[in-house]
Amino acid sequence: MRKPLDLYFNWIIITPMRQNMQINEVFEDVIGQQSVKRTLSIFIDAYKETNRLPFLNLTTQKGGGKTFVARKFREALKRKDGTRPPMLEINGKTIKNATTFFEQVYPIWIQNNAFLFIDEGHNIPDDLQQILLSILNVDKNPKRSMEHDGIPYDFDFTKISFCMATTDQQKLAEPLRDRLRDIAFEEYKSNELYDIFHDNLEWKADIKPETKEDIISCFRGNPRDAVVKAEDLKTYVSARKVREITKSVWGEFCDDMGVKEYGLTASELTLIKTLGKRGAMTLSGLASVTGFQRATIQRDYEAMLLKKNLMKIDTKRELTKKGIDLARQLA
Repeated sequence: MRKPLDLYFNWIIITPMRQNMQINEVFEDVIGQQSVKRTLSIFIDAYKETNRLPFLNLTTQKGGGKTFVARKFREALKRKDGTRPPMLEINGKTIKNATTFFEQVYPIWIQNNAFLFIDEGHNIPDDLQQILLSILNVDKNPKRSMEHDGIPYDFDFTKISFCMATTDQQKLAEPLRDRLRDIAFEEYKSNELYDIFHDNLEWKADIKPETKEDIISCFRGNPRDAVVKAEDLKTYVSARKVREITKSVWGEFCDDMGVKEYGLTASELTLIKTLGKRGAMTLSGLASVTGFQRATIQRDYEAMLLKKNLMKIDTKRELTKKGIDLARQLA
């Protein structure tokens, strides 16, 4: 017997549509990502005529805004009869296996004729990936039927839609990736991140022009980080009764709120200090000295140091001039 829906509210979000949404309003508060917005706008227009969408896969870095964009995209969908689909939002890691999907997700998806959005799709289990290969193989026929554990299931993609988002699509089976229309997000520009930061302050902050570059230097390249720093600054301004953000006030904010140089984490700064003290090192040597796993250094730390032009990689890892200056500052 299927469990009551309210047991799943901690991991399933189903959102109704605002009926008065206009197409030109859809992405007005999505900063940057012009190519992504143009492509999705075409799908929105086509959906009005066909009631069908390609099976989408939004790909970007962590905190890149994929969930926010997916919600905005769904808000603009309008069927030929004028109705709009609700959004069924699920985190991929909460779907333990294919049986969980059919018992707990499928009924809500079908009964509500919903736009199914699986966030962190790279976390869905292997058996469900194999099931999705069958479900998403509709070609010209939008209707699909299949069995799981002897029970028949029907899918009509003129009534339902499917969208996934991932930060690591290599964890998806290659045949499944081929079924999905990849929508790759662009790298955010510094001024776009600053605009996201400023918009989320929700007050007319008097930020001095000379402070802007210091603020931008602390961003980690994704909207989520910019929003978090804006929230922290709002808290700081309220607590300290600050009226204008000068260079010195921003510096005090960073000290008090734990924002490190260039927005780096403590682990990333450990790499800077180690390379500054020992000079160029192999990946194995760096792992041995710091105690970090080789894979962790490559996956979690090096990308930001390279992005910030603090480190370079040839046969070994070594600091750039900018990185050397930072290491001296930290010594």
